[in-house]
Amino acid sequence: MIPSLLFFVAQIFLIASSQAHAGQASAVRPPLTFGSPMPIPDIEQWARGAAPDFKDQSKTFLISFWSTAITPARESLTQLSKFADEYRDQGLIIIGVTEEPAGGILPLLDSPKYKEGIRFAIGCDPDRSTYRQFMSESWQNTLPTAFLARDGKIVWIGSPRDLKDVLAAVFAGKWTPEGRKEMYEQGAAATKRFMNFEKNLNILIDRRQWDAALEVVTEMEKDSNKSLAREGRLLRVSILQQSGKTAEALELCDSLIANSNDWEVASEVAKMLASPLFPKPDLARATMAALRAISLSKKQEALAYVALAEVQMRGGQRDLAILSLDKSLLLADPDEIDLIQNRLAEVRTPPSVQPPTSKPATP
Repeated sequence: MIPSLLFFVAQIFLIASSQAHAGQASAVRPPLTFGSPMPIPDIEQWARGAAPDFKDQSKTFLISFWSTAITPARESLTQLSKFADEYRDQGLIIIGVTEEPAGGILPLLDSPKYKEGIRFAIGCDPDRSTYRQFMSESWQNTLPTAFLARDGKIVWIGSPRDLKDVLAAVFAGKWTPEGRKEMYEQGAAATKRFMNFEKNLNILIDRRQWDAALEVVTEMEKDSNKSLAREGRLLRVSILQQSGKTAEALELCDSLIANSNDWEVASEVAKMLASPLFPKPDLARATMAALRAISLSKKQEALAYVALAEVQMRGGQRDLAILSLDKSLLLADPDEIDLIQNRLAEVRTPPSVQPPTSKPATP
């Protein structure tokens, strides 16, 4: 398992920026992209609502992939309901798709927050056939991801959080994919490269072929996409440590902390240093990394304070960790709140104390 995988997942919507080389978009593009015919979803079960006529080209279809286990994906559902209400009379049909079976998500759908908060159909795709039609074919691996189709063709793919302006432009007749398509395809190509790197690394790490794994990381570090190259540097720390080269791993951590102006890099280093990856962590280094993240973020990023809280918890400083998480809640974006609140609840709950084993009575 690659410990820093979540860092890249968190960055996945940024990799389609101008950081990528524009020439790569024309050389490598996913089978499903802007302008592609919309696949007919192969939904196995319906937890809410029923299948619409997906062949009705008078309708605009928004198909969003989500999971109960991922906070931003869960939170996207209530926002999608607002779009469903706003554009229903203009022909927008929204479908939420999860690979979880209907029985597994009904408790969420029937909960007070979501029972009235989700006002569109929810399809279940436990055999992942619909996932393969859309997500795999577009080289997407991040939830939530939404696909917007009009006149039977895909016109946009991306995060539901970016839909407000997209839908406004589409229904005002002002949508043009120029520029957006190129950026998307650059991002999708970078995602595809990352998935290949990840697959190869997991095999090599399982086999404990550390030198070969470091060669893969070197290729990542040379990638034209800056987010992917940055992920490679973070993965180098993990692989060095797992291969027993702790001194080199710590030296690299020091270099990343000192030389990066990216608060997320410093935050990830802090969490790695405080994680079980380092059985005997240097908490002074970890604290320095977390404080560096907070400084680089100008004290405005909730997740920088979460990183500090993780370091404090590893050091047994529960009260300080609670203060850091309280601070992070004040700064949190809506899609971060549930994650932080859940962690705060865990931190506030003291470890269970096992009752002492009673000695047998002396006869």
